Amino acid sequence: MGISEKASLKLRRRLLELGFTRGQVVKLDRKSLLSHAFLVELRGYVLSLKREIASLIMVD
Repeated sequence: MGISEKASLKLRRRLLELGFTRGQVVKLDRKSLLSHAFLVELRGYVLSLKREIASLIMVD
């Protein structure tokens, strides 16, 4: 997993603080009705991400 280079430095830092680091397992729990947001599980907690931000997270 990684974060796209298109993400701003501030957003990259925040995602790293939240635990989006290499080797972590990310599970997609749900997506909103119109797919504007996603609920993902990471490191034992559930997080809501807007589609624009979720698209910047690269998974293997």
